[in-house]
Amino acid sequence: MDRKNFFEIFGIILLLIIFYSYLPTISEIMSETGSADFVWQASKCTFEGINFYSSYLNKDGDCSYFMNDGAGYAQGFYLILYPFTLVEWNTAKILWFCLNVVLIVSTIIMLCKKFELSFIETSLIIFILMYSIITRVNLIMGQHTIFTLFFLTLPFVNKSKLSSLLSGISYLKYNIGYGLLILFFVSKEYKNLFLSLLPAIFGILIFCLITNTNIIDNIFQPIELTIFNAKYHGSTLNNIFLFSFFKDFALFNEYINYLLIGLFTLIFNIFIVNKISKNNNNLFKLSSLCLLVLISTPHWGHDYILLTPLFIYSIKYYKLSLFLTRINILVCVYFLYLYRGIQIYLSNFLSNQNFSIDTLSILYPYLDIFILMITLLLNVYNKKLRKGLSAAKDKEVIN
Repeated sequence: MDRKNFFEIFGIILLLIIFYSYLPTISEIMSETGSADFVWQASKCTFEGINFYSSYLNKDGDCSYFMNDGAGYAQGFYLILYPFTLVEWNTAKILWFCLNVVLIVSTIIMLCKKFELSFIETSLIIFILMYSIITRVNLIMGQHTIFTLFFLTLPFVNKSKLSSLLSGISYLKYNIGYGLLILFFVSKEYKNLFLSLLPAIFGILIFCLITNTNIIDNIFQPIELTIFNAKYHGSTLNNIFLFSFFKDFALFNEYINYLLIGLFTLIFNIFIVNKISKNNNNLFKLSSLCLLVLISTPHWGHDYILLTPLFIYSIKYYKLSLFLTRINILVCVYFLYLYRGIQIYLSNFLSNQNFSIDTLSILYPYLDIFILMITLLLNVYNKKLRKGLSAAKDKEVIN
């Protein structure tokens, strides 16, 4: 058997493994609770002329809750979902699943092609990431992180006005996309910053026009709804890790505490992004930026799909710093495959030892953030790696 035939047969075997492993995933998506986070109803209400932000905040029932609707994404996101509102729910969530499969594979191929990974490396990376439980969790939940990652990636692989413009779609899930905005600002890429803001700006204007809403009232409603959900529904805003001690300050009210958290988190982000921006390697920038986002803002486990660039980066530059790139790969494997299983195992073990499960649920997220923080700092401050990257073939500067 020659080498070409071997790789063809090997590729077919991998495809069959992926197909077989996704049968339960598709079954879960088609179940009554499948794609629960896909904000289909909120988008549907928007095009019926209803400001769902106001409806959810006032609990007036004008826009009914459906599954896990109510997430406070920016206005433009619900406009983008318009085509999905033209079909009934079961069809919409299958289309959303198919789109996200295309987007995650496209993101991997774009990065691998841009940074010159081989066909074999690219194929294995696609297999490893598609087989990951975190990828399948994103698809089962109907989440939006894969969608956001695709647009976040664009300016790092293609220098064009269109890429800068489309990258602004990542801002619509602002607890992820904000990192790119800070990078454009710190890098003094003001033209690209302006272009990237257009999707959000036009999103607000069109949303207000369709729903007959005052723009001044609407502009902060996504943030209001996020805080509202955190207070009454226990959503992820309660899990802001950096500077979260401000939540317990009795000297200030709730909104001042969140403002202080936001301020200090912003200062930390600007400091780290300034360090990242001084490196000319775009894959390093994107990987580090995704790590920073995971550390700084509220996230559930499905958002660890943002480690995709770090995994590709570690494979590409494996020989530049064997110790560090091995750590990067282990961190990626842990979060993409193992962390949830280990958490469940520890919960069961501690419960058998009469330890409080509530204590573990409080401490475990901090352990995750600690791991990600150490990984980020090792990459940003590793002199050997920086020297190797500066000598690497790819020296493309962001836009």
